[in-house]
Amino acid sequence: RTSTKDGMAAARLPNEVPAPAGDGLRLAEATSSKPQDGGLQVIFVLEQASLELGKIGKTYQLLNSDEHANFLRRHKKDPADYRPDILHQELLAILDSPLNKAGHIERIYVHTKSNALLSIHPQVRLPRTFKRFCGLMLQLLQKLSIRATNG
Repeated sequence: RTSTKDGMAAARLPNEVPAPAGDGLRLAEATSSKPQDGGLQVIFVLEQASLELGKIGKTYQLLNSDEHANFLRRHKKDPADYRPDILHQELLAILDSPLNKAGHIERIYVHTKSNALLSIHPQVRLPRTFKRFCGLMLQLLQKLSIRATNG
């Protein structure tokens, strides 16, 4: 795992870690330490996120059901299981929430179906468009760490 002060980091979990049962993305909240103002900090954990890479032609891409339905069917995979757009919307909702604006989110963790754990700092600026989000997640899953170019 490569850690960063700001931004995002990824790590591969050992294969012995069992994947949670059920389909889709689940959200869990847990309270943690108290910040200086006395309020509670919240940690978000998003489980079963569908962030899978696939080699389409000569390049790797983040698989999603809209653009890669034929590729997924050819490889006997259910296109409904490949929805990174759901993760994008959930992250935007969490990062734009009043809870985050007030500084009460300590960290956001994303556990993928491929057993990768992503750590997202609450002050990260996530791309607003899905296409740029896919590019960012592709870079994160390949390099395991992303830092701002100006920071």
